[in-house]
Amino acid sequence: MAKSFASKWIVQASLTLINLLGLIIFLRGFFPSKVVLPGYSTFEDAAKSPFLNPRGRPQFNRFILMVVDAMRSDFCFSEDSSFEFLHELINQGHALPFTAYSNPPTVTLPRLKGITTGGTPNFLDAILNIADDKDDSQGLFNQDSWVHQFKQSNGKSINFFGDDTWLKLFQGEFDEFEGTNSFFVSDFTEVDNNVTRHLDQQLSKGAQWDGLILHYLGLDHIGHKGGPESVYMKAKQIEMDMVLQRLYRYVSKNDDTLIVLVGDHGMNEIGNHGGSSIGETSAGLTFISPKFNHPNVAPLPKDPEYSYYHKINQIDLVPTLATLLNFPIPKNSLGVVSKEILEIWPEKKRHAILLENCRQIMDLYQAKHGKSGDVWKKWQELSLSEHPLTEYYEFLYDIQEEMASSATDYGYKDIYAGAAILLLTSVSTIVLFNRYFYSLPEMNIPLVIGYQLFVILYSFHFHGSSLIEEEHQIWYFFTTATLLFLGATVFDVFAKFSNLLNYGLLFACVRIIRSWNNSGQKYSTKFNIAYYLLHTNPNLMWLLVILTYAVAAIVMYTQGSFASTFTFASGRGVPDARDAGALISFIAVFVVTSVSFLFKLLQHFIDGNAIPRWLNLLLLWILDSYNVRLRNVNIEDNELKFQLQNVSIQLSRFTVFTLLGLLALRLIVGRIRSIKFGTVTDISNIVTIYLLHQTRQENIPLFLALIGAKFAIARIMYQKTARIDQYILTISLVVLCLQNLSFFCLGNTNLLATVDLSNAYNGVKSYDVFLVGLLTFISNFAGPIFWSFSGLQLLYEPSLVCFKGPASSDLIHFKGLKKSILLIKGLISLFFYAIAAVNLIGSCINLRFHLFIWTVFSPKLLFFGSWLLFVNILVDFIVATVVLYI
Repeated sequence: MAKSFASKWIVQASLTLINLLGLIIFLRGFFPSKVVLPGYSTFEDAAKSPFLNPRGRPQFNRFILMVVDAMRSDFCFSEDSSFEFLHELINQGHALPFTAYSNPPTVTLPRLKGITTGGTPNFLDAILNIADDKDDSQGLFNQDSWVHQFKQSNGKSINFFGDDTWLKLFQGEFDEFEGTNSFFVSDFTEVDNNVTRHLDQQLSKGAQWDGLILHYLGLDHIGHKGGPESVYMKAKQIEMDMVLQRLYRYVSKNDDTLIVLVGDHGMNEIGNHGGSSIGETSAGLTFISPKFNHPNVAPLPKDPEYSYYHKINQIDLVPTLATLLNFPIPKNSLGVVSKEILEIWPEKKRHAILLENCRQIMDLYQAKHGKSGDVWKKWQELSLSEHPLTEYYEFLYDIQEEMASSATDYGYKDIYAGAAILLLTSVSTIVLFNRYFYSLPEMNIPLVIGYQLFVILYSFHFHGSSLIEEEHQIWYFFTTATLLFLGATVFDVFAKFSNLLNYGLLFACVRIIRSWNNSGQKYSTKFNIAYYLLHTNPNLMWLLVILTYAVAAIVMYTQGSFASTFTFASGRGVPDARDAGALISFIAVFVVTSVSFLFKLLQHFIDGNAIPRWLNLLLLWILDSYNVRLRNVNIEDNELKFQLQNVSIQLSRFTVFTLLGLLALRLIVGRIRSIKFGTVTDISNIVTIYLLHQTRQENIPLFLALIGAKFAIARIMYQKTARIDQYILTISLVVLCLQNLSFFCLGNTNLLATVDLSNAYNGVKSYDVFLVGLLTFISNFAGPIFWSFSGLQLLYEPSLVCFKGPASSDLIHFKGLKKSILLIKGLISLFFYAIAAVNLIGSCINLRFHLFIWTVFSPKLLFFGSWLLFVNILVDFIVATVVLYI
């Protein structure tokens, strides 16, 4: 018997790992490294550059590139912009402004590659961007770029200060440099001061450089923490405008120097980026010099499309810089020289410049398509005789569009190998699933059929881009449909009135969960509970936050065996408050939840939000206890910011270490005193408090609905554990639905742009890729993690969830069943993930040339991989096993 059981574990574990392996192999083929031409570009006639002005000199010999991370076009050009000096330059004609389209994925690494090489980004770069601190494979060592070309022209020098991503891309290219870490988003002051402090030396008379690159990160960090409407945003824009003014004063005395002010990407309405929304892809770009004389009007009225002045592709910066600074256009560039910049040269020179642009881009086209076809014929025609400039531009834009859409070659061997492995796994899982459940004599067959239909119908949605974008609607439908189906087949809703009440409570909680956030990609609305609480009624929000922490504390103290573990009195249940052990445990729970609440309050204040008056005294008290005097709050007071952040870090660390200490004490004392019940529940309740700690303030009250839904399910399913397999399938199905529904209703989508970093640095003083990655996962998957632990409670200790105390019918008491229950639960999950994986990769293969393959399907692949690896395998299987046998 034991041998048979062990073989089942081996088979199922093997299928789970093979399923993961198949997905990894598929992803390796679907996201291959981009194929680029090796070597470096040269002029056709090495002795004669087409970019020189009529006097035989470059338009500029030196440059200053000022990159402001996440600088959306409206931050520069709209009436709401605080770049007042920039507006003056535009009005005087000394600045040529553009809205630059940033190809998705709109994260820093691929965008920097785009604006230095002129190539379109590879989606793999979005993944490498996350692992930036530990990854060296992203460098452009053997790839042509304007940084290399400028350096090679007459042995020129470039100094760099700012985002250290540049140092990984261009190792050895900079003469003087200092990097700042781009991922520590809690800091938006020191990170920019560390760049600006170099200007005294770099702008002095004795400074020896031909190129100066400055990359400021603070504005991007403000966006991540507080969104584009953050109270810190105006001050940061003013700071950046003052830096620009300082640079322009220097350039006005050295007019051979060009200033380029550019944002690497924009941001969406919540301050994140990585996707393809109009806000994320609309970055500001301005060429600045006293030599320019093209007066324009600034600022402009706010445009919801973020389209200001002329719109160009961001990669057009590359050939435009090449013409202005006189070096060959990099070999892999798909950029087109800006029409407005081209007007600086006389008519005859413009033809020569565009011909050089055409020649370079045709070398790239020829390497892929050869010397044939209509494009090659058109090129022959343009190169042999002079044509209007509009024809050259039409030709260049046509090639740019065609080449950009086919820049990446798929690795078909890996794609089909991965697909075959996933298909084999899914077929094996289907056989295993049906063989097991149909062999049970008393199994609810409609439930088995219903679950399989549910999985198949769900997996079909991967074949529609709009369905992926609006997946939260699908999960709301499936959750309500599942509850209705179970109400008719399993729940015995009408058996007694209490069941009907709990059934109604469950539906009410689900409706609240659905209404909490705007979770879709297509339709953005402010008519949701989270927005109302945060922006309209913060008093109610903080009352609900306090209530949520209070409920979590009460549940932790009364639901499991936490209090009983530390009581010295005899008997079970909630110990007498006079008992010293019980009192200490109560104080510990009260303190840890209170400190976590104080942390959230301070975090909200640091992010620039107003605190309700009735909580001001509490805020002042906690700051005073850390010797921080808060009288006149000035958001530009850097010393105060650092003090507040230091207090925030200490509060967060106290919460985490206290929770870990309570968990360790509960397990050790429980083992010593041989307490046989409540371990799963106590661990789940401790984890719940930590999840509150890692959740945005406006989302914390949602946990009241999650806790209420768990209670309702436990009450309905209480004492139905006799039919074990039906019970496991029912709980697994409900938990699966609520995991996904809560994920989306906490504000997440299938877009990288909605990955929330606001709680990724709680208690962290400096960037650590593993720790920040872990905190990012926990904060974004707080809902699914809650239901993973709740699922264990509902399976093993439902009586405790109902506050009924330990019951003999609870499955936790049957030692021989522990592994079997986990095995069956794993089989149910594997069935879902195996079939979903096959349909998802099938849709990606079928739609690999679809318009939305990189903006919809590719991000979904990454999210699905995260669900499979981190939620299903790590939390639902590995962590669950540890919890049961700890």
